[in-house]
Amino acid sequence: MSIEEISFDIPPDEFRVLGTQIVEMMLEAVQAEQSGPVLRPISGQHLRRLLEEPLPEQEGDAAETFALWREYVLPYCRRNGHPRFFGYVCTSADPLGMFADALASAVNQPVTAWRSAPSATEMERLAVRWLDALTGFNGNGGLLVSGGSSANFHGLACAVTHTETTSGLRPGSRDRLTVYLSREGHVSMKKALLLMGLPPENIRLLELDERRRMNTDALRRKIDEDKAAGFTAAAVCASAGTANTGAIDEIDEIAEICKQHGIWYHIDGSYGAPAVTTEAYRWMADAFAQADSLSLDPHKWLFVPVDTGCILIRDESASRHAFSLASEYTAITQTDPMEQYALFDHGLELSRRFRGLKVWTILKSRGLGKIRAAIQHDIELRLYLDERIEKESLLEPLGSELSITCFRYVPENLSSPDALNKLNRHITDTIIAEGHCYMSPTELDGRYSLRVCIVNYRTRKEDIDFLIDEIIRIGNEALS
Repeated sequence: MSIEEISFDIPPDEFRVLGTQIVEMMLEAVQAEQSGPVLRPISGQHLRRLLEEPLPEQEGDAAETFALWREYVLPYCRRNGHPRFFGYVCTSADPLGMFADALASAVNQPVTAWRSAPSATEMERLAVRWLDALTGFNGNGGLLVSGGSSANFHGLACAVTHTETTSGLRPGSRDRLTVYLSREGHVSMKKALLLMGLPPENIRLLELDERRRMNTDALRRKIDEDKAAGFTAAAVCASAGTANTGAIDEIDEIAEICKQHGIWYHIDGSYGAPAVTTEAYRWMADAFAQADSLSLDPHKWLFVPVDTGCILIRDESASRHAFSLASEYTAITQTDPMEQYALFDHGLELSRRFRGLKVWTILKSRGLGKIRAAIQHDIELRLYLDERIEKESLLEPLGSELSITCFRYVPENLSSPDALNKLNRHITDTIIAEGHCYMSPTELDGRYSLRVCIVNYRTRKEDIDFLIDEIIRIGNEALS
């Protein structure tokens, strides 16, 4: 029997030529982020027609395949790094992280355990320790994951299993567990708890105070009521920067409440935690140091390319208890404690990307000082935006914190809530359709809001001025 030899390797000279072509296309992408439209309109059907073809059977030309990226992919990508992208918490990615991501793919390390990826495992653990130091968390465990949703899932899984163990609840009795978060807590936490088997009614969505933070009086009251009714509190989930308005819960006070009742304290800092590096938000470090788990996303405000989230755990034994499960094909045979370390004992994934390389590369190459300055730059732009809103009689502020501001266009002769919502929705839709800026909407207590989020080292004051002028122009044209 003859066996045909197959190879996917590329000769070195061809590799270099193709690599040069791809680097040029990466540069095109970076340059495109800085000019032109933020989003080029195209219908779903048109885009499908451009890409649709039968599954190829025969080998094609790799250079021609990659060239199609320039024609079909790049023009229709939303440019999250554009200086006038004010939509979701999507950052302008550091080019050094792009190169690191490519190198991570080159070595193709599934970072499962030290034995499978010694250097990658050590680099990830170092990156996690650096993120711990950056936030002032001062724990002894953590993991890089796909993003804030996964980080929140891991933190809450630790909370639930820890509470079951310490409270002596029998297996399958999660209907007696309660978890507390504000009604603006991130949807990923609600989703995680439902997947863990908590009844929807046991997820206590607490009212907000006047600054759209969790109402701590309501938290105290609800914990006491639930305790009297025979429930066991599994966690309190505070936000260090909500997705809606950037609001930061009273995380110091909540820490005291959790300490008093012996409740696991999880802080969702997916967006806002890196602001702790700045003078204005350094106070958050005291609360972070009292939390049992903290989520943060390097791919948000640390300018790391997606996908990179992080969960920090106060006591690493909690993540081992939540996720460790033995099998014959994952058995560890090393005897040295460092070499015995398995990341799959502390998280959901077995196969995992080498995310640590891009985090390490950016932190080591840029330094905390430059990253802090970039975060401070975004906060100062938000303050400048707030000043512009205050000066414009046609604009009404609705909420502002960190680098997020919510407001709306409110002309004097229009008082109907429905009409105001319709007008502001028209402004958002028009801005997106014209492509010069990008915003994402939200709704605050029934009021349709124009939401601006700045997590971009390219944005300047003139971009803020352009946005405000466009909003007023579109609003005025709609009224006339």
